Amino acid sequence: MRNNLKIIVCAICMLCCCATAFAQGNYSLKGTIRNADGQKIYLRYGTFEEFTLDTAVVKKGKFTFKGLMDRPYASAMLYMGKLEGRNVKYAQFSLEPTKMTVDLDANDFQRAVFHGGKTQEEENELNASIAEANQKLHELDKAYSAAKSEQEMEALKAQMAPYSKMASEARDNFVKAHPDSYLTPQYLRYSMGHMSYPELKSIYDGLSYNVKQYGDCDEIVKELAAKERVQPGKMAPDFTAKDINGKPFTMSSLKGKVVIIDFWASWCVPCRQSNPHMLDLYKKYRAKGLEMVYVSDDDRAEAAWRKAVNQDKLTGEGFHHVLRGLKWDRSKGYSGIDHSNDISDKYAIHYLPTKYLIDQKGRIVCKVENDEQLERELERLLGKAEYPFTIDGTVANAEGKQVLLVYGEGLGMKRQRTNVKDGKFQFQGVLDNPYAKGVLVLGEWDQRKGGDRREIAIEEGALTINAPAGKLAEADIKGGKAQDEMNSYQAMLKPVTDPLMELNNQYYNARNDKQRNALRQKMEPLSKQYGELVDNYMMTHPDSYISVENLRMEMGKMSFDELKKTYYGFSERVRLYGDSKEIEKEIDVRSKTQPGAVAPDFSATDVNGKPFKLSDLKGKVVILDFWASWCVPCRKSNPHVRALYDKYHAKGLDIVYVASDDGREDVWRKAIETDQLVGEGYHHVLRGYDVKLVGQDNPNDISDKYAIHYIPTKFLIDREGKIVCRIDEGQDELLDQKLAEMFK
Repeated sequence: MRNNLKIIVCAICMLCCCATAFAQGNYSLKGTIRNADGQKIYLRYGTFEEFTLDTAVVKKGKFTFKGLMDRPYASAMLYMGKLEGRNVKYAQFSLEPTKMTVDLDANDFQRAVFHGGKTQEEENELNASIAEANQKLHELDKAYSAAKSEQEMEALKAQMAPYSKMASEARDNFVKAHPDSYLTPQYLRYSMGHMSYPELKSIYDGLSYNVKQYGDCDEIVKELAAKERVQPGKMAPDFTAKDINGKPFTMSSLKGKVVIIDFWASWCVPCRQSNPHMLDLYKKYRAKGLEMVYVSDDDRAEAAWRKAVNQDKLTGEGFHHVLRGLKWDRSKGYSGIDHSNDISDKYAIHYLPTKYLIDQKGRIVCKVENDEQLERELERLLGKAEYPFTIDGTVANAEGKQVLLVYGEGLGMKRQRTNVKDGKFQFQGVLDNPYAKGVLVLGEWDQRKGGDRREIAIEEGALTINAPAGKLAEADIKGGKAQDEMNSYQAMLKPVTDPLMELNNQYYNARNDKQRNALRQKMEPLSKQYGELVDNYMMTHPDSYISVENLRMEMGKMSFDELKKTYYGFSERVRLYGDSKEIEKEIDVRSKTQPGAVAPDFSATDVNGKPFKLSDLKGKVVILDFWASWCVPCRKSNPHVRALYDKYHAKGLDIVYVASDDGREDVWRKAIETDQLVGEGYHHVLRGYDVKLVGQDNPNDISDKYAIHYIPTKFLIDREGKIVCRIDEGQDELLDQKLAEMFK
């Protein structure tokens, strides 16, 4: 028993000695300094919040600091003047309870040489190993600060990369090889943000007792706790914050949904580059239950934050935008930053962008490393973003006839064919969206040649078609919600569309203009009634895919404000999966051609074969006129425009004519001459239409840049290149008024 007691007592004594090894110790720092006689020099050591500050006066190039310290400090600081501004004179070193020396020049603190103490000698050895890399980095950094172009800056960053990597790897190797060095926590703090939780924990657990006890490890312990909170399988840290609309948002309110939480900022280039892909994923998986939480590091730039959200189209019912939650007390400088509500701290965020994927139970699935991993995990949680469908048809008197199914849009349009067998036909397929408008054709495509067709609404699941009379146009079709809406819509229009179709057939078969004019008069009131029914349906059915299709057809007639109000009044479901691409493009283009916006620039070859650029006319007042040689209202408008040219050209008015005459250049040139649209202030170009690019983006189509649907359409542009107003057909008085105001 006595022997065991002695062992226990000895162990306790050893622990006590170890724990108090640095309770107090003497240190001295003797310095030799040039160019500083009579000046004060300061020694600071401790933590950021609590530190000791001592002062000495330089006499004959010498100074001395002495004192007692309670622990070693690997981040002590020797400096002159103030620790603020750009030209701070300071040197950082490792201070221990021992005798130390320093040799430096007051004009170059960064080249100070410290000796004495185990930790400082370790630092000297490490610095010597990376001296060449640090010198190159110093030189390149100076060149970077003086760079005059982004291209030059990018080139210098590329040159810095290998030296930065060399220095970083050397410090990382030091950390792993020196578990008993007080420098290790200091370097570990710099690199821990890049480390996984197991890697950081392994290194920290391997540190010696003294380093853990007396080294600067508080931030490492805090980081370990934060990383542990966001390990896969852990419940995602909850938070509450005001969202971008000023409403309270709580993370846990999304339980039951799959969530991507994205830490980003308006100023972060990689974040902004990532947003289009995030938007694609949102559209792809939104119908299956995906939500997006964006946490922005824009607490001091709310206007830029809101602008970036809108620019990157991160809007919709499933987007939730909050700020990270930093608060500043400017009077306290950096120490005045309040992290108590910092969402980024809860998720151990050090770099942007950083994303986490969270499952339906609110558990962290993973920290997102790349797009492939994210898509793989989303598919595992939500299933493939695919929507299988089946169409079963029964049709009488059509044995052996071909049935064609067409669905999708643009280059993604799909066609399937089958034949009626035993009075039946079937199609199977997979949609990549929850909805697609389709057309079924029995026999000939052309209805005038006896073809029979019917529009259908395809959704996930089964669609049944029963045509006992042998006509798809009269078939009974049953399916999902979208098909029910289509059935009701077509029934509503039938009293108007049937007589219109009959009159239309008569029109095509009419033998002379008298018959055609009479038929047009009969069609006019029916066409008006049809338009009213379509518009009314669009306004009263915001959750119908049909409304989006109607808006796409009508948007060219609407004002910009009316278009936005109508479109954003639709449900998110139909905006995401309806025929909305052209509408969104229209809104985007129109937003860039509103009064006050800089007129979209373009380059083209003019009528004389010379290069023309709209922005070259900056300093002039410009009428930008979209027209064509074959457009009667355009040609009727030309004398008035020519009169304005004669009146104001000497004062600085130029006319730019953009013609929809691509492929008809001779006719275009003749119209210019006939209408006398010639002179040094006239500039004629073709719009750049290319029939091969129909359904695709055409960056050379000038009309697309200005959302032109009808001609003539004119824009008035001021001397700064900004749009004053848009002038549609019949608004000559508005153009006259604006020009009179500009040239008075």
